[in-house]
Parts: sequence; C-alpha cells; structure tokens
Amino acid sequence: MKSLITITVFLFFMGCYSGNAQKSTVIDNFTTEQQKLVQEQREMIKANREAFKASLTAEQLAILKDMSLSKEQKQAALAQTFTLAQKNLLNENRENIRELKRDFKNSLTNEQRQQLQERLTNRIRETIKDSRLRNVKHR
Repeated sequence: MKSLITITVFLFFMGCYSGNAQKSTVIDNFTTEQQKLVQEQREMIKANREAFKASLTAEQLAILKDMSLSKEQKQAALAQTFTLAQKNLLNENRENIRELKRDFKNSLTNEQRQQLQERLTNRIRETIKDSRLRNVKHR
C-alpha cells in the first residue's frame, strides 16, 4: 500500500514536470492533429493539477508549505495523508495522460521520432555538460 502511494505521488509530480517538458518539445513539422494532441495534453495536465490542488486539505497544504522538509520528505508526508478520493483522482489523471501520450506517440512518423530522439540526446548532453561545469565551480 505504501509503495502504491509513493508511486502515485511520484507519477503525479512527474506528470507535472512532463507538462513543462512537453511544452519545450516543439518540432516544426507537427501535423495539426499532433499539435491538437499536445494542446489537449497540456490542458488536461493543467486541469488535473488544479483539481488536485483544490482537493488538498489545510493539513496537506501545511505539509507543502513546511520549509523544514525536503522535497522528498514533503512528498512522503503528503502521500500518507491522501484520501481515497485523492488517490483515485491521481490514478485517473495518470491514466488519462498515458492515453494521450500513447495517442501522440502513435501519430508520429519515423522522421519525427528521429527528430525527437536527437533533441533528447542533445538535451541529455547539455545536462551532463552543465552538471560537470557546476562540479568544477564547487571545487
């Protein structure tokens, strides 16, 4: 049960992040249908996030505002306080997003897949380069 809650919290926060990541993944040759799928995904993530935020109790909001806790501690503490309705909401949100992502992925041509892969590879390289630079600065 605890692992289910942890996974749910992790996926919720990843869903929030993926909305931002999706926004920065713009390829010039998306079809109108693909652009519509991306827009639907963004809107769904935003609506899901708002619905979840609206369901938070005062106790849960206090956990999120507690500056003495790390991000991981906040997530763990928050997960322990989820109601059944909140757990169901997170699960539904996760499934909806998976479905939209699957639809989008299935609509991509081989050329578009290759462009996305190149973009991801470049982003990873930049992240590694930035990480190395930060490590050098801190020494």
